[in-house]
Amino acid sequence: MSEYKAKRILFGEGYSGVQLRTGDSMDIPGGRWVAKVDQGVKKRFKQGLVSVDKPEAETRSAIAEWEKKGFTQFILEPYFEHKTEEEQYLSLERVRDGVRVLHATDGGVNIEEHPEAVGRFVISEESDIAGIAAKIGLPEPFLLHVYTVFNSSHFSFLEINPLIVRGEDVYALDAAVLVDSAAEFFASGIWSDDDVVKTKAKHVAEERVEALAATTPAALKLSVINPDGALFFLLSGGGGSIVIADEAQLEGVGHLIANYGEYSGGPTREETYLYSKEIIGMMIQSKAQKKALVIAGGVANFTDVKKTFLGIIDALKERSEELRSQGIKIFVRRGGPNEKMGLQLMRDFLQAEGLLGAVYGSDVVITQAVDDAIQYIRI
Repeated sequence: MSEYKAKRILFGEGYSGVQLRTGDSMDIPGGRWVAKVDQGVKKRFKQGLVSVDKPEAETRSAIAEWEKKGFTQFILEPYFEHKTEEEQYLSLERVRDGVRVLHATDGGVNIEEHPEAVGRFVISEESDIAGIAAKIGLPEPFLLHVYTVFNSSHFSFLEINPLIVRGEDVYALDAAVLVDSAAEFFASGIWSDDDVVKTKAKHVAEERVEALAATTPAALKLSVINPDGALFFLLSGGGGSIVIADEAQLEGVGHLIANYGEYSGGPTREETYLYSKEIIGMMIQSKAQKKALVIAGGVANFTDVKKTFLGIIDALKERSEELRSQGIKIFVRRGGPNEKMGLQLMRDFLQAEGLLGAVYGSDVVITQAVDDAIQYIRI
């Protein structure tokens, strides 16, 4: 959700931010302001997507530069002078047992570098709030209000960082809210799909895959997460793809995942080749020191393993020298029609090209290839 909308929901008329969009009038009121890209981008400050307490001309110049990078939605907020030592972190997330609360007295842009400083609590019922507020040093009315809005608005996740606490007064300088499509029905009148932001312009590989997908009944999807990631995925089948990506996250390397997506629904050899070459091209361009490619999926019902693997091999063959020179290894786990022949073709090719990490069939657990790849990039 846009930060502007999230804060309007959280703080109502008490919120004094201004929303700006490309194509609309870019009026910047007088005073001291913070300008930010408002399109669901994490770590904006480190990426140069925040302008703090600049004159109007410099603020306009910063927004113009962001527009050149493909961003179209921005937020202006009054500059709030404070000390770094005042910055705290707070998040709420919906979990099986209730709402999990994470809090740290040392917040700010480097919060992820100190996970040991984060306190963890669970609100199972409203009566838990008083005790948690006392433990973490937050005003109880504030935590109760945030929790109430979180539930009534059907948020999945809420993060406020930095959070400034001065006695009974609390200031949310940055906020991020995640919602899902299922909640939109229940949150009718509070927020809608129009409030869910789109990130910056698509990566060129995403655009090409999207264009390719429009020409075939097969499913071809690609989302670029981290172009300089170390773990690249060439996955087949939605369910299996989720399991494999979740395994990487659970193993603590979610920040190294470069992409996500799938090919399924029986793509041809040529379609699989065109899809694969986009991912392989991104992998070669990645600045990560050590990289691995995971070619994996569940046991297909009708997607031909041999046919699709021939398409993947076609794409790998074009860039095999570059892959080899970068020390990239490839880890495979797949099952389905013509599984045995497809796996043998892939194993023989990878072995001959010096790219072999491991090749597994449907007799091996679906997460084995990604586990091996994670071990490889960690060494």
